Amino acid sequence: MIKRIAMVDERRCVSCGACVKECPKGALSVKNGIHAFADPELCVGCGKCAKICPADCIRILDRPEPVPSVKAGTKRPRRWYDYLWIWTIIYFALGFFNIVFAWLGMIDFMVPILIALFGGDKWFCNNLCGRGQLLTVLGEKKKLSRNRPAPGWISSKAFRYGFLIFFLTMFGNMLFQTWLVFSGAASLRQAVKLFWTFRVPWSFAYTPGLVPDWIAQYSFGFYSIMLTSTLIGLIVMALYRPRTWCSFCPMGTMTQLICRLKHR
Repeated sequence: MIKRIAMVDERRCVSCGACVKECPKGALSVKNGIHAFADPELCVGCGKCAKICPADCIRILDRPEPVPSVKAGTKRPRRWYDYLWIWTIIYFALGFFNIVFAWLGMIDFMVPILIALFGGDKWFCNNLCGRGQLLTVLGEKKKLSRNRPAPGWISSKAFRYGFLIFFLTMFGNMLFQTWLVFSGAASLRQAVKLFWTFRVPWSFAYTPGLVPDWIAQYSFGFYSIMLTSTLIGLIVMALYRPRTWCSFCPMGTMTQLICRLKHR
């Protein structure tokens, strides 16, 4: 009798946790925030994890006898943080009406880094990322994704680390623009910049004098980054698998790197 089992390519895994939530037997877990792992005693080789993996790094292979006795396993129960995709929608809605609410997005920047530094894993990406959950809801449940494997270069280390460097450069430029406004060398620009290129007027979302100009400038810049990255996620979701964004998300790459360094 031939049984099947999921095998994870550890070198390509981005430890996003998508497979963990998809597995009906609870056989998948993320080891040390670095890569996913399939428990041979729980895995039945159903293939659901391979279909959802944004990095296309899971293969379902035959395994001859002897085979470990497969435990029953139960699907992971729903938790309160499984509904954080709603928070992602609320965040962008708040920023649309008042740009100062963009500062709330710092939660999604600081918490994953703190968890990686002190916890040594990617628990945020695996459980708390509302954006990843939203992509799953739209792509998988609402069938807005073609659900096809993305090109291999998207999850390659060269592209992932290159995109991280580009992202940090743009973030640094945003901080520099904020400093210019703070120092009085530049005036407040009430616009959102999409894809780091297209400037969209956004003055309707800010009342002059509500906060210091440099705080408002940071709000416009940060909201631009959050909106741009979400739009990129939606585009690759529609073209490929729902959570393709997770395979090159700068925060995911950064926290995985932190976990690798910490555990080594």
